[in-house]
Amino acid sequence: MPSPLVHVALVALLASPATAGAQVSPSTTTKSGPKAATSTKPSTDIPLPPPPAATARTPAPDLKAIPPAAPTGAPKPKQALRVAMPDVKVHGDLPPRQLALLESALLAEVRKLEGVSVIGMSEIREMLSFEYQRQMLGCQANETCLAEIGGALGTDEMVHAEVIVDGKTANLALRRINMRTARVTGSHSKRLTRANGEELLGAVGPGVHELFPDRNLRAGTTRGVDKAVALRLNPPPLPKWPFYITAGAALAAASAGAVYAVMSKDASNQYNHLLQQSSTASVPGGQLKELELTAKSRATNANVLFITAGTLAAAAGVTALFTDWHGYGAQVEVGNKSGAVKVGGTF
Repeated sequence: MPSPLVHVALVALLASPATAGAQVSPSTTTKSGPKAATSTKPSTDIPLPPPPAATARTPAPDLKAIPPAAPTGAPKPKQALRVAMPDVKVHGDLPPRQLALLESALLAEVRKLEGVSVIGMSEIREMLSFEYQRQMLGCQANETCLAEIGGALGTDEMVHAEVIVDGKTANLALRRINMRTARVTGSHSKRLTRANGEELLGAVGPGVHELFPDRNLRAGTTRGVDKAVALRLNPPPLPKWPFYITAGAALAAASAGAVYAVMSKDASNQYNHLLQQSSTASVPGGQLKELELTAKSRATNANVLFITAGTLAAAAGVTALFTDWHGYGAQVEVGNKSGAVKVGGTF
């Protein structure tokens, strides 16, 4: 049995709230009793990770030095196309003037297309020497020969035109030939009723459009041949100088008639003056007779000149109806060869 002193020390130790060195959380509550329970509130503090180590700062990229990305939907520019155009091949009776205007109209129409440069046969003849022309252009007008010519000229394509005239109809055939593959990449054929050549010019615009559907027109141009070009097909037959000569002669005759009329009036006045003097004084009869004849003669000449001036003026008016005032006839010069033509003006 323990001593009373040890018993008191054990009771005091058991009655104390905590042992030495222990700490009680403020949120901890203790109930005494037969069934004492302890409730502890968990802590919500989450430990943070340590700060990252200091690294070198990367400079921001220069936005001006970065080229902007090309838009994906933007259309790509089409490649430039070099086209050669030989003489139009004709079967049948086609007037040289109509042929010359047709060749010039075809050349001008293709030159309206964007990104297309055209060289005509006259320009080809200037580029080729006589010997080279004899060797290259002396072959048959088939695709192989045309490919050789196109390759020698450095062209990409060739437009070959052919006209077949049969009675009252004419067939216009156009072919677009690739010079590198010697193949026809486009064609157009139109049968037309013969007129004065306007039917051929009217078919140029639709024909070139069908040959080059992938090429748009240049800014400021319109498709087709201008209607004023048709006036060059059958221009008035007379130049300007017959009208000017006739009109000048009419003006000269009228001027001379006016002079004779004034002179006749003067002679008539002198005759009347002497006739009045004869009532009071003696007047030579021969002088009166001479003045009378002079006045009548001058009046007759004046009338003849006035009639001549009127006739010449009427002739000048008729001549004006058949005068080529715009020089359409001089704008088309037809040589011995079908391709030796020169057409002036605009299309």
